[in-house]
Amino acid sequence: MDQQAPGPGGPGANGPARRNEVMAAALRRLHTRLRASTSTVYLVTGDGRELAAAVSVDSPLGFTVTPRMSVDDRWRSAASAHRTGERVIMRNADYEKLIRDDPALVLYMPFPLLVVSVPLRTQERRFGALNLRWIPPRRIDAEEFRYLGTVSDALALDLQTFTEQGVTVEAPFVPLFVAADEPAAPAVTAPTVAGRDDWQAAVGSSVAASTFVYQLLELASELTAAVRPRDVVSTAWTQVARPLGGRAVMLCLVESARLRVVGSAGFPKEAVRRVNGLPLSRHAPEAETVVKIAPMFFETAQDLRASYPGLERDEEGRSWAFLPLIAGGRAIGCCVLVFDRPRRLRFEERALLMLMLGQVGQSLEKTRAYELEHALAQGLQRGLLPRSLPHLAEVDITARYLPATAGPDVGGDWYDVVPLPGRGVGFVIGDVEGHSLEAAGIMGQIRTAVRSYAAEGHDPSIVLSRSNRLITELDTDLFATCCCLWLDLDTGGAVVASAGHSPPVLSDRDGLTTVPDLLAGPPLGVDPGAVYPQTETELSPDGMIALYTDGLLDARHIGPDAAAERLSRHLSEGRAQNLEVVADQLIGVSPPQALREDDAALLLLRYEGAPERPHRRVARAFVQRHDLQRVGHIRHVLRDLLHDWDLDVLTDGLELMASEVVTNALIHAHSEVDVRFREYPDRLRVEVRDSDPHPPVPVAFVGPDEPGNQEAESGRGLLIVDALASAWGSSPAGRGKTTWFELEIPPSP
Repeated sequence: MDQQAPGPGGPGANGPARRNEVMAAALRRLHTRLRASTSTVYLVTGDGRELAAAVSVDSPLGFTVTPRMSVDDRWRSAASAHRTGERVIMRNADYEKLIRDDPALVLYMPFPLLVVSVPLRTQERRFGALNLRWIPPRRIDAEEFRYLGTVSDALALDLQTFTEQGVTVEAPFVPLFVAADEPAAPAVTAPTVAGRDDWQAAVGSSVAASTFVYQLLELASELTAAVRPRDVVSTAWTQVARPLGGRAVMLCLVESARLRVVGSAGFPKEAVRRVNGLPLSRHAPEAETVVKIAPMFFETAQDLRASYPGLERDEEGRSWAFLPLIAGGRAIGCCVLVFDRPRRLRFEERALLMLMLGQVGQSLEKTRAYELEHALAQGLQRGLLPRSLPHLAEVDITARYLPATAGPDVGGDWYDVVPLPGRGVGFVIGDVEGHSLEAAGIMGQIRTAVRSYAAEGHDPSIVLSRSNRLITELDTDLFATCCCLWLDLDTGGAVVASAGHSPPVLSDRDGLTTVPDLLAGPPLGVDPGAVYPQTETELSPDGMIALYTDGLLDARHIGPDAAAERLSRHLSEGRAQNLEVVADQLIGVSPPQALREDDAALLLLRYEGAPERPHRRVARAFVQRHDLQRVGHIRHVLRDLLHDWDLDVLTDGLELMASEVVTNALIHAHSEVDVRFREYPDRLRVEVRDSDPHPPVPVAFVGPDEPGNQEAESGRGLLIVDALASAWGSSPAGRGKTTWFELEIPPSP
């Protein structure tokens, strides 16, 4: 006869331990009768969005158990069984089809298998699913299916009884592994899981070693996918701190004999600031664990203060751990771990913790180096872009540039705005093949050549022809596409020529879009004798022009025609909007950052018309780097300007906003600041441009389920702008960013 599972017991029973015993007994019964390769109970997480492994029979393939899955996962049989309430059978042929659709799945099933999942539910509640796998697959007869259903129904009723007795029934952070056969006496104590009392009362036959291996494999899998230091911090929080009962974690690296906080979860901002910049010479546990390369554990805050008198720590009744991070055979930083309550980590837990932090340290070093390399490459490429764009009454201009994120290599996309002899201005956009330092170098040479030939007064066709001959003489295998548009500011007449590049998209004041019918020549560097015809067109006042590279709208995958159609739609919808807003919307159409394999450049302009049109006045002022005293001069310039333009009614609000935004740029961007003023019939716009494309990024990172978010701190300046401006925004633009705001001009009395 089969051994019967122990029941939930009466109200006086040890609920958590009994609950674990009931689930373990059910799995042992199934394992004895059905002999599956893995047998696992999946329970719903607290938020109801996922199923997580709760208890699993220890087996040679136990480490391959899927830890978590969305309840909506289409290819996980346990999720389907939980969602539908029906038995789900997935054979090897089903998985082969799934793998063809998603090749990444082969990592999780590199062998033939059979999976059977049955729901754990009663008429009142759904708990999760029982999941069994046979590797290799075998035939399951009707009697075995009936037995599986009987065990799952009985377990669901037991779990409901536990909930009626007030015992929580939801998944832990780390599954409990149990021996296939009930031992005579407990051999080991289960590891602490998630810091929760109910899961710490583990069943006596738990296999702690399997749990530790499982945790190490899960951590390694997460760290392998990490590409940024903040990814490592997030993984340390979810895979190290929380499973061991931690309530806060902080990772620091050594820079110039000081500790720099890379990120944290659960710590208040004051605690992060206290550690960030801490000298290694200071008598503090964070510094000494690095200098002495010695892990330090304090069971209570009183123990911590006894070892470090006068140390500012306000977490009473909690345990602390200060642990060195090791990479490349040296101490590179430290990890600070805080637990909810006083506790003593067992020796096996300390060993596991240090092994896990060894992986964290290596990954942190790797992602930090990758981030620095990527920032260096992006800085090089941005350095080859125009420092600033012209400020003209007849044309409103903005630009956007997004580097590729799939690797650290620098790309070859560029744009430029070139003053022409007489009353003209040239707009250029191009793309050098590939991503490498050579591509960036070729891009810089082509940009210089185009500017030089244009300054001599040549038409776009001649400029492209001469640039083509230049690149063919550079002895490179790379080629480049390029589009040039010369605009007459007085008449709106334009001349366009293209070297294998997508033509610009034009939109008039009514939103009607057109694409010039260009006869494009070959890319630069392909044929030294190539000819580049040019086409004439005309812009109406308030019309827009967009020049772009194919990375902007994923043109390589959807095709140039579909990309132009999508761009036309956005230009038409944004005909009455601020040009910065339209550019942001176009950039928002580009692929997500994690998927962007190509650079993206955009040059967007609106032709305001001839200078004699009313209400088309512009002005400009500069502030040198760190020259905070110059902010007062900007206020005087703005006051005089508004008086000359008969707009004194706007003085107070614009002065306050301009002061705050310019001061913020000087403090955080560490660059010169370009302040531009533009008048419209119904509003006045101020643009503050600096050379830093990134907003200030704080060091603290808060876990995804922590209350609050420290990732974005709005200063007083932006709060003032948000309260006073009729519209405002801030966007990366080429080599820097532009923060703009507008005030409506009240109607004349």
